[in-house]
Amino acid sequence: MTKFVIGIGSQRAGSTLLHRVLDQCTPIYMNPVKELHYFDTLFGVRNENVLRHFSVNQLNREVEQIVKAKNFGFITKRYKNELRANFLLATKKVENIKYLELFRPCIQGNELLGEITPEYMILPDKGICKMREVVGEDAKIILLARNPAKRFVSAFKLLMLGIPDADMAVFEEQMLATLNNGGEWLRVQDAFNDYETALGNYQRHFKSVLMLSYDGVFGAVEETAEKLSDFLEVELALPQYKKIVDTKINALDETRDLSKSTLSLLEARYSKNQAYLDKIFGDGFCAA
Repeated sequence: MTKFVIGIGSQRAGSTLLHRVLDQCTPIYMNPVKELHYFDTLFGVRNENVLRHFSVNQLNREVEQIVKAKNFGFITKRYKNELRANFLLATKKVENIKYLELFRPCIQGNELLGEITPEYMILPDKGICKMREVVGEDAKIILLARNPAKRFVSAFKLLMLGIPDADMAVFEEQMLATLNNGGEWLRVQDAFNDYETALGNYQRHFKSVLMLSYDGVFGAVEETAEKLSDFLEVELALPQYKKIVDTKINALDETRDLSKSTLSLLEARYSKNQAYLDKIFGDGFCAA
């Protein structure tokens, strides 16, 4: 019987690394489309047009690769899965797609299927109920937690990607304006830092929920590998995990050096979230 491993977030907290670790170091078949955005789109957390636009771009990229190819050895079952998933998400309403279809033709022979979509962390209760209905209450749910201030800066860095790295004055000015003005983006970022609520929401619906720290995934490799192996009930290839971490996946995870006043503002905003993480992982967790 097929079982699922679902990464539910948080955004900018190491989901790219975790996807690669699970894919390359365990027998879990991780969907080649790392973020399927199925349940969050289904319940309005993400606009369906955003998903469709992204999937069309991915599909066009793959078609171009096929057209230009002189040999087709790269067209494996996994590649077909990626092509098919993007095609479905680009051409159909999510409500008309069965979740399992996004893993074909790689279902047979894979007892464990997985994906990671950070926006699942902020699903409404009815969305989590639907996820449980689709993937089963015995699915393994993984939540990644990061120092809230650092995670916020990393998310803002991605938002402001067009600003030159050297222009710290503009970067901080824009960040302070966002913090002062509020808005939907800031509301979402606050939700991505609310690990206590997210963990509680998922624990009410699923039997197995694990929260890992960003620092642990990157730094305490042996301890994290043991936790993952015990939780997932699979063997994890530690040497390969170490090799992956050494490549420093996703350079955008690096945060900027902020002025003391701006950092203090962020720390004050997320002090409650930080205190919760300190309680779970130990005092001084991911100290900013």
